[in-house]
Formats: sequence, structure tokens, C-alpha cells
Amino acid sequence: MSANPKAPPKTNPFWALFVLFLANVFNQGDRILFGTVVDPIGRDLAISDTEMSLASGLFFVLFNLVGGLFIARLVDRGNRVRILAIGVAVWSLATAATGLATGFSTLALARIVVGIGEATAVPAAMSLIPDLFRMEARGRAVAVFQTSSFVGIVGGTIIAGVLAAAMGWRSMFIVCGLSGLSVTALLLFSVREPEREEQADRTAIPAYWRDLVDGCGRVLHRPGFLLLMAGFGAGSMMTFVLAAWAPTFLLRSHDVPLAQVGLVIGPAVGLGGIFGALASGMFADRMVRKRNLAADMLKVPLWSIPLSLPFMAGFIFLPWLAAAMACAAVMNFLLSMATPTAMNFVVNSVAPGDRGLSATLLLAATGLVGGTMGPFIVGLLSDLLAPRLGDESLRIAIAAMLATPVVATIFLVAAYRRATKAAIDEAGATITDPQGLPAGR
Repeated sequence: MSANPKAPPKTNPFWALFVLFLANVFNQGDRILFGTVVDPIGRDLAISDTEMSLASGLFFVLFNLVGGLFIARLVDRGNRVRILAIGVAVWSLATAATGLATGFSTLALARIVVGIGEATAVPAAMSLIPDLFRMEARGRAVAVFQTSSFVGIVGGTIIAGVLAAAMGWRSMFIVCGLSGLSVTALLLFSVREPEREEQADRTAIPAYWRDLVDGCGRVLHRPGFLLLMAGFGAGSMMTFVLAAWAPTFLLRSHDVPLAQVGLVIGPAVGLGGIFGALASGMFADRMVRKRNLAADMLKVPLWSIPLSLPFMAGFIFLPWLAAAMACAAVMNFLLSMATPTAMNFVVNSVAPGDRGLSATLLLAATGLVGGTMGPFIVGLLSDLLAPRLGDESLRIAIAAMLATPVVATIFLVAAYRRATKAAIDEAGATITDPQGLPAGR
């Protein structure tokens, strides 16, 4: 790619990655605030567990995904830094507006707008990172970016619990939401839009709607992509359940005070996620180097997701808080290894102009399957079982998620086989290693 002598000076890629990291910290942090104060909101607004799961799950995720689909195509066509800056401002103001909710309708509306704004974060970052870093450094850059999710989870749960206990949940949302506007300023004044990879080779851009339909068709027809979406969605269900219901679970089943719930769950879940995301990048690079086959990075979730099952059971059923949180940390370490590898594989297996869209479609699977179904099933079962089990109904409802690692693994095995075969066929070779899968050799 030839340099343009008249182009403005480029942003340092590491600074740009830091600002993207910070934006996603607020993205995940603002998202996790809601789950930490489910019980106080429910009491004050007289909202049931099922209604809370609709506001935090179905409505949030549905509009996050629908909005994300259209935003992703704008990301692939327009100025990604400005789009992300607008998104941060929208979700920050909507988070603050959550503190003004007067009932289920206004609460759900605020969460819908938060979801639409947050739909800019990952597509913009996944489109920008490949244009900021060389191919050999992208895996590590994506892994570092993904750790921001868990930093946001740790910070969000701790801050939400402490501030909600000190000043009430309404003020907590207002303070946390307005603080995110600082990231908008950083994006607008310190990060420049980088030149897109293969920009010089691009022809006239098709009309928006035709481009959106054609792009979706190209991505969805990639070998194994639909199977990967199904597996990734099932594997993410417990992660979304943790975000939505784990603080309430600790309040009801382990009698953890609201001011301490973030301090208890934040480090265990967050640190497990951070180290899992970083470890996944190293394991994925090692897998790919063996056969120089990008699909081999999918071996990481193939063993990490099923290994999470016993630790998931320990978190749900162990009566001792310390042991349950130790299991939660290991479980989240293993589950979090799936996201960077799947995302890195997807964005590097499509054309540069489809990266934002491919990331959004993969996130659609996690949202529709994991983000919508997981919290809703748990909330509905909790309400149904509450007359007989009381507060322990939530524990049994969460136990329904024990089937998800098994379902996820079945789909991921099929996705890996399809993607590997297609890649080797395209290279004109034959499969000499029968997958290297955890089963089936």
C-alpha cells in the first residue's frame, strides 16, 4: 500500500487500540450495571424477574442486533472513528436516562437505546484493528481488545454495587452514564481514521441496501459460518446469564450484601475472563503455526468450552461462597477463550470490506441465542419455581444452562470440520491430519 504524502499524520496504533479498549470497557461496564441492581430496581418499580429478563435480555439484545446489522455496514463504508464516537455518546446518555425510569416501559426504552448505541463498539473495533496492525500482530491485538470486556465487567460490577449502596441505583446510572462521554471526546480529538486495507483497489461502492444484502450473503455462505454462529451462541449463554443474574444469585442464595456483590463477583469473573482472553491468543497462534491453517485456531474453544462444564456446576451448586467463586473464575477463564479466537478467525476469513459485518453477524448469534434465550429462560424458570422454592428457584433456573457446553461443542466440531476442509480444498491439498479434535480420532 503506497503512502500518500498529503495524508494527515497517522494515529499511533497502540494509542488507538487503547482508546478502543477504553470504549469497550465503558460498553461492557454500562451493560453490567443493570444486572448488579436487578433486585433494587425490581422492588422500586414493581417489576418481575421475567420482565427484568425482557428488559435486559430480549429487548436490549434484539435492538442491539438489528441496529448493529445496519450500523456494521456503515462501519464498513464510512468513518469508523466518528461512528464509534456517536455510539459511545448515545449509549452513555441512555445509561444515564436509565436512572430516570418510572416503570417497565421507560426502563425497557432506555435499555433499547443503550443496545442500539453499544452496537457500534465491536464492529468498529474489529474493522479498525486489521488496518492498525500487521497480520502477524492482529491476533494479539484482538486478544488485548477482548480483555476490555472483562475489565468492564470487573469495574462495572464493583462500581455499581458500591455506588448503588451509597447513593441509590438511580444516581449510580446517571454518574456512570455521563462519565462515558469522556471517551467520545478522546475518539474525536485524538484518533484519526486509518486508511483501509486494499483501499486503493476498491471500485465504486454499491448502493447501501444492495451492499448490505450482498455482504450478508457472502459472509453467511462462508463454509462453516452458520454452524460457528450456532455453536458460539450456545457457548455464550452462560456468560450472558452470569452478567444478568449472577449478582442477584449471590444476593439471594449466598446472602452477599449489595455493596459487596461487585467485589465478590467482579474479580472472580473478570480476572478469569481477562486471563482466558489473553491465553486464547497464545494458544490460537500456536495452533495456526503447526499447519498454517487459520481454521485451526477454532480448536481452542473446542476443548475450552466442554471443560467449563464441571466448574459451571460447581458455581451453581456449591454452598460455600469461596468455592463457588473459584469455580466461577475457572469457568469464565475457559468460556472467555472462545470469543477472541472465533472473532479473529471470522474477521480474517472475509474480505476487508466485510469485516464489520462478519463481526456483527457472529455477535448476532451470541445475542439471539445467548443474550436473549439464556437470561429469559432463567428469569422465566425462576418465576415459575419461586412459589415452591423461594429464593432458591434462581439457583435451579441457572442449572438449566448446564446443557449449553454440550450443545455448543457439537456445533463447533461441525463448523471446524467444514472450515478446515474448505480451506485445504482451496489450497489444493488434502487433509492429512484428521482434525486434531478432542474426540473422533
